[in-house]
Amino acid sequence: MRATPIRQHMQRVIEEAGFQAGTDLEDRVAYRLVRASHTFAQQHNVGKYRLDFAWPKIKVAIEVDGWFHRSPEGAAKDAERDAWLRSEGWLVLRVDDRHGIDSLEHQTASVSRLVHVMLRDGGWPV
Repeated sequence: MRATPIRQHMQRVIEEAGFQAGTDLEDRVAYRLVRASHTFAQQHNVGKYRLDFAWPKIKVAIEVDGWFHRSPEGAAKDAERDAWLRSEGWLVLRVDDRHGIDSLEHQTASVSRLVHVMLRDGGWPV
């Protein structure tokens, strides 16, 4: 299926910023993060896990959850993964499209503001 003009624009902005395009949901989040002047690690490995977006210096990650993550199997895997990442000092923030794209973009904007503050302040209180 051919990408829509909006998706093509998002992918171009993402790639021009030095990142790789991913799934539609990941691209929407990456686009918002790039537009908010974030520098992040994409598909960052921590142990046996790969994080969608990460700020390793402050151990913060954003995971973009599609339909699979809402299934019982997906939710169980996410709970195990998040528990391990927390034990390693990571804060995992999840965004999803459960309530539509506008909600995903609102969640992403909120997380983006939080990460800017955490970067400014040197992390999050343990």
